[in-house]
Order: sequence, then structure tokens, then C-alpha cells
Amino acid sequence: MSSVTISESGRIFACGKAWLTDALFRPSVRYADGSEIFFDEAGKISAALVSTGLGDCLRTVYESFAGDPDLRFETDMLACTAEERLDCTFVILGESRRTVEEIRWPAPLTADGDGCYAALTTMQGQLLPSDWPKAIGENIPFDGQMCSSAAYMPWWGEVTPEGAYLAVVRSPWDTKYTVSHPAGGPTRIFARHLPSLGKMVYPRTVSFYFLPAGSGYVGLCGRYRQIAEEEGRAVTLREKAAGNPNVDRLIGACVMTAPGKNHTEPESRYYDAEYPENNDSLFPFSVWEDRVRLLHDRGVDQLYLHQDGWGQPGYDNGHPDYLPPCAELGGWEGMRSLADTLHSLGFLFGIHDQYRDYYVRAKTYDEDNAIREADGRIPTHAMWAGGKQTFLCASLAPAYVKRNFSQLLAHGISLDAAYLDVFTCNEADECANPRHRMTREECLRYRGDCLRYLSAHGIVPSSEEVNDWAMDCMVFCHWSPYPRECAVPVPLFNLVYHDCAVIPWMMQEGAWGIPEGTSGFLHCLLNGGMAYMSTWAEGEELEENIRQWRTVRDLQRRVACQRMVSHEFLNESRTRQRTTFSDGTAVTVDFETGEYGIGEAE
Repeated sequence: MSSVTISESGRIFACGKAWLTDALFRPSVRYADGSEIFFDEAGKISAALVSTGLGDCLRTVYESFAGDPDLRFETDMLACTAEERLDCTFVILGESRRTVEEIRWPAPLTADGDGCYAALTTMQGQLLPSDWPKAIGENIPFDGQMCSSAAYMPWWGEVTPEGAYLAVVRSPWDTKYTVSHPAGGPTRIFARHLPSLGKMVYPRTVSFYFLPAGSGYVGLCGRYRQIAEEEGRAVTLREKAAGNPNVDRLIGACVMTAPGKNHTEPESRYYDAEYPENNDSLFPFSVWEDRVRLLHDRGVDQLYLHQDGWGQPGYDNGHPDYLPPCAELGGWEGMRSLADTLHSLGFLFGIHDQYRDYYVRAKTYDEDNAIREADGRIPTHAMWAGGKQTFLCASLAPAYVKRNFSQLLAHGISLDAAYLDVFTCNEADECANPRHRMTREECLRYRGDCLRYLSAHGIVPSSEEVNDWAMDCMVFCHWSPYPRECAVPVPLFNLVYHDCAVIPWMMQEGAWGIPEGTSGFLHCLLNGGMAYMSTWAEGEELEENIRQWRTVRDLQRRVACQRMVSHEFLNESRTRQRTTFSDGTAVTVDFETGEYGIGEAE
């Protein structure tokens, strides 16, 4: 029987603690024109505590808004009897004639004072003490839109000495979230529900799970893992390897990125007008045959080569019309030779590819295939090397993947893995084109279909980062770093999903996504991750990279398929940390001294 109760005044009591909402927060409806209506401005508000078969529910109906007479909605706060959970649901009853941009509800719970902190799933994760001296929240990626690097997992939580809560967003593809933390605090976190194709057509729920006193961020992660298992997202590497033997070959390998053809169009943000010669470069396939032979001779026995810029247009150009392989790099014959060389050494071969960025210079570009906003606009930009682009509607992406990869297979290019860029990093798209109308939820399903197609053909699927929605269909990623705006970095994602995905780490200090002043090598060990091998290093630098990889390899073979069950700070400055895995392996690192130890948990 649940100990969560909700009163007629909205007071929440759970696990022996009274939880307060922020009294200064006013739930609101925000419109596309920038105006806002607050819930408490309704001309009529009717509230009642209703007993249901699932528990007591505080149901409140809001209507008769002077600024929007058609708008009518209710909020339900259901204290579920089956578990320590409060479901907060927004239900539209009368659709506004105005364009709604977002619904800001429910009000944030408060967790202020000594020993209180928030757990945020921005990228790999961070803890935010309630009195943290720096402002946090202003620079969350993608304006806080979930199912992107803004939130690898659709939850946040807060911990107090008297108890903790875990807030799980049930339709994260149509939700953004805000973290408000001025310098010194306090912290306030709340959901912003988005319309789907311009309309609020279905209920939106945030579920609050409550944990007792003594619970911490590891407990929050353990509770979410239980939810993910119940809902079928926590598909483990062992399960994935059962259907694709190349998954096992990936474990222990180092990753080396091999550039190919690079070409930057003049309108690109990255075009170098002062030194035009910097806008083009070529590294033939044969260069990487020589490099991997050298590494093999130096004792590297497991390697995954990730080939960038292999198509005729060049890196980040011309997608999705990327074939044939670049003639200047060696064409079909050169690409086959590289694959054959890698396989003769026992190595793995994979390629970079892209099915979201849709370049106007693509050979078969058709504006009608681009996503269209609810208001009919087609978004465009010219940030990347290929210049002006739109976005390919994800409903069409699986067909383009099949078209391109079937041609690669027909030409004898034997692939072990493939990287479909940005799918797990960028926010979900929606499309109002009636020929391929698509919601954000459907967008994620189509992206997953692309990854599943690769697995069905023995190709290990990866994307740029990791994300909860893809844990049933992706195996590894390019990286899963910490955010640039980070309070206390902690591996929240790995505490939930370590045994479901292989995550590579840059080895050096100062690499993007590695917290300032810390070693990527130590983060890789702490997380039981995968090592990068330098593309260019020589001499002692290369030998050190290989030595580090060997240490990582041995640990990864041991723990890749194990859950990370604990993470601890071992000193007040948080420089000494320990992770423990489900097989009993404990990894201790000291970011100040560079020391590390691998052994059995005490």
C-alpha cells in the first residue's frame, strides 16, 4: 500500500516527509506570440478529491479565461496505491484557438537547505547542490528538450536528508524542462509540455516516485532502472549480442577515427575565408591501411576503425546522397581494400553516415522531403561543412538507409558497424507535410527503425551520443560526455544503463566533454568504458595511448556486461571516486594524483 497522500489543498505527504511546492511558481499556458495566461487567472476553478480504483485523485478544472475563452483543462494529481508514486496529469478539455507554445505544470517541488541536491540527466549527468555558488540551467542544450543531449534520460530528481523524489516524464518527446538555479540557489525544476503538431491533443503526465530518508542519487538511478526494465527499454549487451555476434567483438576494442575527404562550402559557419586552402583535405583509404598495420605491429589486437568522409561529397556534405565512395580516396576498390585489411588483422570496420541533415546540394534533394513545421515553415541553416540544409523527415529515413546500405553490400563493402549521426543527440522532429505527417514520438520510432535495420544485417548500430529511447536498439556511441555547464559530474546514465551500451571516452585531459582538470583515461576506467586510439600520435605519445588502452581493454572485458551498481565520492574535494559493478569489481581513481586501482569491492 502506498504511503503517498494528496490533500484537497494539494499538500503532498510521502515516505514520512511533507513535500512542498514552490509558492512563488505560477503554472501557466504560454502562447507562440509570447503572451502567457496563468492557471490562477481562470474565471472558474473547481477542485475535488476523488476516490478511484487506483487511489485518491485531486482533480481541478480550469475554465472561463478572459484572455482565452475557449481554453478549458483539468489537472489530476493521483496518489497511486500500488507504489510510492504521484501521477500529475494535464488534460485538455477545450482546445484554444490560439497557438499554444507550452504548458508549465506541475509546480516544482522544493528541496532547499543543507545536504539537499538535484540529480540532472543532462548528458552523462550531474549533481547540483541547492547552494551551488554558480548559476546553472541557462545553457542546457536544445532549450531543455528531452530525448536529446538535454536529457539522456527523461527524469530528474532531488535528494534531502528526509527523503528523495524521482520525477519521470511520460511523454518526453513532447516535453522540455527548465532548471533554474541562480548563483547560490535555490534550485527549481519543472516540465514544459509542448503541443504535438500544433495541438495539445493528449494528456501529459509527470510521475513523482518517492524514496525514504537515506536515499541518494544511486538510489534514484536504481529506481529508474527498475522502471526501464518494466517498460522494456533496458535491453542488455548480452541480449543484443545474441542477435549480432559483432557486439562481442566490439568489447575491448579501441576506437580510431579516420578522416577522409573534407570540403567546406563558402556559406558554412566553418568556412575559412582567410585561408581558403584549409577548406579542403584528403586522406586516402590507403593511409589508414598503413596506420592500422602499424598499430597491429605495436601490439593492438582489437580495433574499431570509424571512417569519416568516405563518400564523394565529403564529410557533412550531400547527405543522404553520399555514394559512391570518394574517387580521390580510392573509390570502391580502395574502400574494399581498407575493409579487407582491417578484417585480415581481426579488426572491425564502420562508417559515419547521416539521415537527418538534408543538404540542398544532395543529388536527389527535394524540398517536399524536408520536415515542415506546423505553421508550414521549412527550417534551414548553413552551419555544417555542406552549407545550406534542411532536415529530412525521419519517416523517409529508413528507406534511404536501406537504399544506401544495400548498395554498399552489393559492392562488396563488408561492414561490422555504422554510425548514424545525431539521432540520439538532437531533439526529435515533427513534420506537418500531409504526405509524410509525423509526430515527435513517431520520429524516434523511425530513427530506431534505422538502427534496427543495421542490426538485422549484422552491422552494430551506433549514434552520436546515448539516449534512453534508443536503449532497445543501439549498441554504442561516439561519446557520452559531461555538459559544459556542470556542477558536480556524476555518471547517472551509466548508473542506469552501463550494461546496455558501450561508451567510448577520449583519453586525454582537456578533451571536449571531459570535466576541466581531469583525465579522460581515468573517467574511462571509472565508467568501465571504451578507449579511443589516437589518429595521429607517434613515438612515446602513441605508446602511452596503447598502454592506457590495454588497461581499459582488460577492465572492459571484465565489466562491459555488468551493471554499475554504485558510485561514491571518497574525499571532501570529490577528487577520489569509486564505482562498483555487479560482478564485485571496484574501480577507484584519484583525479588529483592520477592514481587508480582495480580490484574487488570491500
